[in-house]
Amino acid sequence: MHQVKTSSPLQVYRRALREARVFWPHLAAILLLGLLETPLGLLTPLPMKVVIDSVIGGAAPPPWLDPSVFHLPATALLPLAVGLSVGLACLALGNGLGSWLFREWVGERLTHAFRVKLFHKMLEASPLGQDTAATQDLAYRVASDAPAIQWTALYGFIPIIQSLAALAITFAATWALSPKLALAAAATAAPMIVLTQWSQKRLKDKWHDVKARESEAGSVLQEVIGGLRIVTTFGQEARETARYGETTRRSYRSKLRVIGYQGTIDSIIGLIMAAGVAIALALGTMDVLAKSMSVGDLVLAMTYVAQLYAPLHAIGTHLSSQQNAVASVERAFALLDTPPAVREKPQALTLGRARGEIAFRGVSFGYDGREHILDDVTLSVPAGHCVGIVGKTGSGKSTLLNMLIRLFDPIAGRIELDGIDISDFKIADLRRQFSVVTQDPLLFSTTIAENIGYGRPEASFGEIVEAAKAAQAHDFISRLPLGYDTPVGDRGTRLSGGERQRIAIARAFLKDAPILILDEPTSAIDNETEALIVEGIERLMTGRTTFMIAHRLGTLRGADTVLRIENGRVLPMPRLVAA
Repeated sequence: MHQVKTSSPLQVYRRALREARVFWPHLAAILLLGLLETPLGLLTPLPMKVVIDSVIGGAAPPPWLDPSVFHLPATALLPLAVGLSVGLACLALGNGLGSWLFREWVGERLTHAFRVKLFHKMLEASPLGQDTAATQDLAYRVASDAPAIQWTALYGFIPIIQSLAALAITFAATWALSPKLALAAAATAAPMIVLTQWSQKRLKDKWHDVKARESEAGSVLQEVIGGLRIVTTFGQEARETARYGETTRRSYRSKLRVIGYQGTIDSIIGLIMAAGVAIALALGTMDVLAKSMSVGDLVLAMTYVAQLYAPLHAIGTHLSSQQNAVASVERAFALLDTPPAVREKPQALTLGRARGEIAFRGVSFGYDGREHILDDVTLSVPAGHCVGIVGKTGSGKSTLLNMLIRLFDPIAGRIELDGIDISDFKIADLRRQFSVVTQDPLLFSTTIAENIGYGRPEASFGEIVEAAKAAQAHDFISRLPLGYDTPVGDRGTRLSGGERQRIAIARAFLKDAPILILDEPTSAIDNETEALIVEGIERLMTGRTTFMIAHRLGTLRGADTVLRIENGRVLPMPRLVAA
C-alpha cells in the first residue's frame, strides 16, 4: 500500500493550488464572481426597509429612491421599491447561475486533468508484485480520490476567501446601522470559530478511515469478480457474499461515525447561531422601543446579523465537509509522491534499433529486502542467439527477464545491451527493443486489428494482415463474421487460448523488435494448436535475440543455450539437439 502522509489543511490547499496552476486564471474569475454575491446580498433587503419605513411608516424616502428624482408622483414609491427588489433578485440569480455553471465546468476539467495524471503515475509506479488489495487501492485513488482536487483547489480556498470578505463587509454594514448589534454578533461568533478549529483534525482522521474501509471493500469485490469461475466451481458464493458483506459493513459503520460526529458539531454551531440572533433581536427591539432605531432599520440590521453568521457557519461547515476531500486528496498526493519503479537518468541515451547483445554481470535481486531470488547472475548472450530458461515455479525465471525490460532494477550488478548499461538508456527507447509473448497473453477489449497493432498504432491495415499471416492467425480471423474488426471481449474471452496466442505472436511480429521474450507460450494449449503456434514462433525468432522460458525441455530443442535457474543461481545445461 502507498502510505498516506497527513498534512495541515493549509499545506494540502497550497499543494492543490500548485497542481491546478494551469487553471489559475479560471479560479481568479470564479473568485471575482463569488465576491459579487456579498454586495448583492446586502442590497437585497433595502427595498423592504423602504417599504416598512417610507410606504407603511410614512417617513421620507431615501434620496436614491425618491420618486421626485424620477419626476414621478409619491404614490410611485411602492412600484419603484418592488421593481428594485425584482431587479436585485434577477441580478443575484444571474450571478449565482453563471458562477455555478462556470465553476462546474472548471471543476470537471480540473478533475479530468488530475485523474489522467494519477493514471499515468499509477502506470509509472508499476503495481507488479503487489497483491490485489494494493492494486485495487491504486485504482480507487485514480477513480474515487481524484475528484477531491476540485474540492480542495476550487472549493477549498475560494469559498473561505469569499466568506471572509462577506464577513468583513457585512460586519461593516451592521456596524454602520448599530455598533451594539455588530459587537453582540461578533461576541457570540467566537465559540463557533473555536469549535470549528478544534474539530477539523478529528474529522480528517475519521475520513481517512472511511477511505481505507471503502478501498478494502472494493478490493474484495474486484478479487471475487476476477476469480468468479473458482468461486462458483467450489461453491463458495455464500462465503464470499459474507466476506463482502463484512467489509461493506465496516465501511458504512465508519462513515456513520463521521456523519454522527459532524452532525453533532453542526448542531452545536446552529445553537450558538440561534443564541446570537436572539440576543441581537432583543437588543434591537429595545433600541426600537427607545426610538433610537426605526423598525425598517431593525429589519435591515437583523437581516445583516443573519448574513454575518452565514459566512461564519459556511466556513465551519465548509471546513468540516472539506475533511473528506482533504483525506481523499492526501491519498492522491501519496500516489503522486510514490517514486517510479525504475528511474530514468537525467541525461539518458537515446536508442534506435539495438543489435541484441545481452550481458548480465553479477546481477542480484530480491523483493522488498527479502532473501535474494537471484544471486550473482553472470552470463553473456550474443546477438541473434536463442537462450532457453528452465526452473521450478518461483525460481526467478520471469524476474530475470523483467529486469531486462527494466520493469524493476537489480539490487546489485548491471545488465548491458550492446555493451551499455540498460539503465543509461531512455526507458521508452529500451522497451521498444522487446516483444513479449506470454503463456496467457493479455488482449484488450477492442478489435483483433487493434490488438495486433497495439505495439505499433501507426501500422497500416496491410501490415497488420501480414503480421497475422506470419503468425498463422489470418485464416481463423478471416472466418470470423467481422474479420479483423471482431471485438475480442474482456481480456479476449471470445477467443480460444490458441487464437489469443496467435494474435499475441502477430502483435510481436508487427512490433518487429530485435529482442524476443517468450514466457511459456505453448504450455496451455493442445498439441495440434501448438504445432501451428510453434511454426509462427520459429519464424518470429529468426534473426532476433530470443529468451524462451519453458517447463518442457522438448520446447527448447534447437536453442543455442539452455540455462537452469536453481537456488538463485543460473546454471548452464547441455545443449539440446532437435530430433
